[in-house]
Amino acid sequence: MADPESPFRIERTDGGVRFTFDVTAEPTERQRKLARFDHFEIPCDEGAVLGGDDSAPPPLAYFASALAF
Repeated sequence: MADPESPFRIERTDGGVRFTFDVTAEPTERQRKLARFDHFEIPCDEGAVLGGDDSAPPPLAYFASALAF
């Protein structure tokens, strides 16, 4: 049984499986953003060429990593 307080839920349906995530994302300054998932904070930023400070991985790096996982 899933934890009702968890930000991640799995439901089995007649059509398959439904995954639900509770994630918030907000802009901070310049091109930086911060996502929150449960007790994790996930920063991202763009490189200088796109107006960022290159202070964290860009969103595409997280996407590519997710596909690799």
